[in-house]
Amino acid sequence: MRRIHVIVLIGLLSWLSCGNQTAPTNVVTLTAQITPPSQAAGYTLAFSDGFSPFDLSPDGTGNHTWYPGIWWESIPVPFHASVYASLLDLAWTPGQNPADTTISSCAPKGGVCHAFRYGYFEVRMKWDVTTGAWPAFWMIPTQGFTSAPETGELDVFEGQGDPQNAQTFFGTIHDWKTINGKALDVANNDGKNAYTLPGVDFSVLHTYGVLWVPGQVTWYLDNQPVLSSVTYPIFDQQNYFLMLGSQEGVNWISGNTTGVTASSLNLYVAWVRVWQPPVS
Repeated sequence: MRRIHVIVLIGLLSWLSCGNQTAPTNVVTLTAQITPPSQAAGYTLAFSDGFSPFDLSPDGTGNHTWYPGIWWESIPVPFHASVYASLLDLAWTPGQNPADTTISSCAPKGGVCHAFRYGYFEVRMKWDVTTGAWPAFWMIPTQGFTSAPETGELDVFEGQGDPQNAQTFFGTIHDWKTINGKALDVANNDGKNAYTLPGVDFSVLHTYGVLWVPGQVTWYLDNQPVLSSVTYPIFDQQNYFLMLGSQEGVNWISGNTTGVTASSLNLYVAWVRVWQPPVS
């Protein structure tokens, strides 16, 4: 079936709310036939990428859809990301530096940034479910670039590939505060961020999502609600950009290779979408 495409500017309202003087000049091709899931009924598709082509900045500069690494890291060279058979592969291999393979929708210094406040955020992906795997689709605010004393963090999904957690959906919100010069995680769902899904196989494609509305977030797997949590007040004051990453870390400890036998850990991504609510 022939697909009809339209071109839209990405994140214009988010840029204005961030205080940027100019909107980004790059655009993303959106597919007109894509309809929002029921939990985002009435929302508008504001960001969509199927990685064909994969518009990744080679060095963290320029006007692109994605940028390598996390903004507080040095830009990784070479970078373990590729596209094959319509899937983006973010791969971890032993000894790589940095220890994660992450892409971000914000440039390292924030010059170009696709950032949002509220909406429905979803990704279609699969990953190697084995000891050491730590895939993640997460979001942090642009206010971090200016060393804000308090920032939130929204983890749409994190996984742990060890047998004890291979069927656990982890969705978390964090409240980070700088105290005595150190960033401390002062709150995170009151520890209620995990949901076991007996029989689920994360090694095949699933759709992971989160609905963020004022005061609350709800996590979804294949359009079914999994977890819900009241957000912290800081969430209503900041604009969040996207990150996708694969790293190694047994028991949530980056670099812990206890029991790891895999020669590589892969996160395969089919697409990423952001749906925005109507402007009131």
